[in-house]
Amino acid sequence: MYKIFCFLNFPLWAIILLYRKFKGKEHNKRFIEKLGYGYQERPKGEVIWVHALGLGETLSLTLFIKTLAQHHKNKTVLFTSSTLHSFIAFDKVALSKNVIHQFAPIDNIKSVRRFLNHWKPSVCLISELDLWPIRIIEAKNYGIKMLLFNSRMDKKKRSDRLIFSSALAKTLESFDAIFLQDVESINHFLSFGVPRKKIFVCGSFKAAGSLMAKDYRLIENLKSWSSGKFLWIAASIHEDEETEILEAFIKAKKNIPKLILIIVPRSLESVEMIEKKLHLYPFKSVTRRLEDEFPELDTDIMLVSTVGEMGSFYNQADIAFIGNSLDFERIKTGKNPFEAIQERCVVFHGPKMLEPSYAEISKLGISEIVYNKYDISKVLKRFVSRKEREIKIKRGLNFLRENRKIIKQFLIKIK
Repeated sequence: MYKIFCFLNFPLWAIILLYRKFKGKEHNKRFIEKLGYGYQERPKGEVIWVHALGLGETLSLTLFIKTLAQHHKNKTVLFTSSTLHSFIAFDKVALSKNVIHQFAPIDNIKSVRRFLNHWKPSVCLISELDLWPIRIIEAKNYGIKMLLFNSRMDKKKRSDRLIFSSALAKTLESFDAIFLQDVESINHFLSFGVPRKKIFVCGSFKAAGSLMAKDYRLIENLKSWSSGKFLWIAASIHEDEETEILEAFIKAKKNIPKLILIIVPRSLESVEMIEKKLHLYPFKSVTRRLEDEFPELDTDIMLVSTVGEMGSFYNQADIAFIGNSLDFERIKTGKNPFEAIQERCVVFHGPKMLEPSYAEISKLGISEIVYNKYDISKVLKRFVSRKEREIKIKRGLNFLRENRKIIKQFLIKIK
């Protein structure tokens, strides 16, 4: 039934993408790549296809893609993703010339075949769990070596997919090998019929760090703004966390007069709502929407409504709260803490850092766990001390350095 649907669903996809383009959620010109049209010219030689879904998955693979491209200088690394923000952020990262970005095809049989006929990849590496059946099964039918990597499945993800168990089992059957982030995921993949001999555990690529774009004009402006001050960034915060962050800022500011804050919401759709909240507080705030908008020296809070600038913000921040992690019902698990750690930020977060690699950093004393605005205020006060920060920073950098072996070991396994 799904295959029949994917023969007939092209008009539906076209309408959806045109509507999303109108809403500013698709690339103005390149959205047609998802339909199987408008690709750039294929370079000569072998093509290695790597795919990730969205912004977070894309950024977590940048270091891997750089390493892969260096190992295969005579081949083209074709990186596909599915969201506009993932492209915007990826486009800002400095990578070698043999790396190309395109948008992944929709799950329509003709669109997928146009993609495969144009690019003719010899191997396909699908990251995490972005498992569109037609895209994967058709690639396998073309004789492409199929690898699922950097993937994990907990009890909830397994439960969510049980309703599509037969389709997922057929999709997973197409992979020649599956590389997981953790041992706990093995049984969940086995339950969908994956043979044990196909499954390997390689660790989390996120824990190795990533390449982050740096805007040195922005960095210089942040440096001027934060000179002699204590810069806190609240990154990827969930809507339920906004009040806790602002209330914590008020409390901490009494003890740290030179405290300033950058707020980066999890979703840009939250920006207007946060702006309204900021007007209720006695602080000078600014919203950064354009590349030439910077905080003035007496600004207390900068709210961010841009994409792909986290590397610059982390570069100048002293301490980072990693959002989507406080204990609220709608929050499932925290966001990537390793981007902040690699930029020498002290990291703290809520208790819902449930991915194994995320939870590990608090056990190793790299990060601090907070539960509410009172805890946040205490952590900020404690880590005003540079000496206290240096201890955490050193542990975090050593952790990332050790985890970079994960990428090298994976590349050896897939040769």
